[in-house]
Amino acid sequence: MILVTSAAGHTGRIMVHTLVTAGYDAIATDIDPKVQQLPGIKQALVGDLTQLAFQQQLVASADQIVYIPPLFSAEEALIGENLIDLSAAGQVKQFVFVSVTHPILTTLLQHTAKRDVEEHLIYQGMTSQLPYTILQPMHYMHNFDPQLVHRTGKYQIFYNVDSKIAYVDPKDVAEVLVQVIGNIAQHNKATYELVGTQPFSPNELVQQYNALTGEQAVAEYVDVETFLDTIDAQDLFFRTGFKHLADTYSKWGLDGNSTVLRLLLGRQPTDFKTYVKRQLN
Repeated sequence: MILVTSAAGHTGRIMVHTLVTAGYDAIATDIDPKVQQLPGIKQALVGDLTQLAFQQQLVASADQIVYIPPLFSAEEALIGENLIDLSAAGQVKQFVFVSVTHPILTTLLQHTAKRDVEEHLIYQGMTSQLPYTILQPMHYMHNFDPQLVHRTGKYQIFYNVDSKIAYVDPKDVAEVLVQVIGNIAQHNKATYELVGTQPFSPNELVQQYNALTGEQAVAEYVDVETFLDTIDAQDLFFRTGFKHLADTYSKWGLDGNSTVLRLLLGRQPTDFKTYVKRQLN
């Protein structure tokens, strides 16, 4: 049985769907009750990952764990580290950590938390021999919503519209996950940087979108405070992390190398235009 955390989120739903489609039995967990609506799962567990008893229940329910951290949680490192320790003590057969590209970047709160969890997992893997794999996906393509751009004529973004970010299709990441789940020994103690594209600015993304659709959409910068108010983000850690994200992307962008993903997939990673076409059909 495979447990997927944060399964009601965008990435989690794709991971669960891909695992179920591949024939695996999946348990989905999230603090959001909507996790119970995911098709094909064997069980849904609704609860808070910050609670010890709930983590114990999760570990007891599964043979393999796919840990997708909660988004911008101040307790992210503690959650991950404790879940790893429980998995090692409970003799879980495999722990897959869905981390992030370049967790070493200190200007990003959600990266440094994942760096700490990666370090803990590596140490635990050496001491207890807990089988593990670390996946490090780049910025997900679903952050560009073609349907929303079509309806509004705008791609509104909270960082400099000329700063360049690389992307990865979450479906490509899920395809790698299925490989990792299916061959524990081959992927044990591996860390895979999963980058799908060259870096593009918001302006360049919209140019590609317009070339495909014949539309005249524009990229529009929205001040990060305004953006956070628009999505009604009230949690202080969430707001601070998002501001760090906006500042880092505006100053430096974010990129990486797609070779590892290409080798794992046995094909070229999904490009941005293919993603847009798929989302619009």
